[in-house]
Amino acid sequence: MINRRAKNSNKRGVVLKAALFLYIGVCLFSIVSLRTAIFNLEYEIGKLEKFRTALISEREVTVAQRANFYSTERIEKVAIKRLGMRLPERGNIFLVRRTVAAGPYRASINMK
Repeated sequence: MINRRAKNSNKRGVVLKAALFLYIGVCLFSIVSLRTAIFNLEYEIGKLEKFRTALISEREVTVAQRANFYSTERIEKVAIKRLGMRLPERGNIFLVRRTVAAGPYRASINMK
């Protein structure tokens, strides 16, 4: 009977050692894979930051171009060159004052 117990405990020891080595191997593999995933994410974040800075600089250029398109000087040049308009002479300028528009007239009948 002692022999049988010794064999069972010896088998258990071998199985426990194999399970321990397998567990350590899985843990090391998962640590390495997590580190690799972290490095890949850091690389991706770096690329996105570069893309973000490029977009910010492109936005600044676009805002400057938009301001140029809406400048009064440019609008005058386009109106004169493309549309054939000209600046008005001082004597041809008339000021029009805004008046209150005519509305319905209210009338009441007082009967006493």
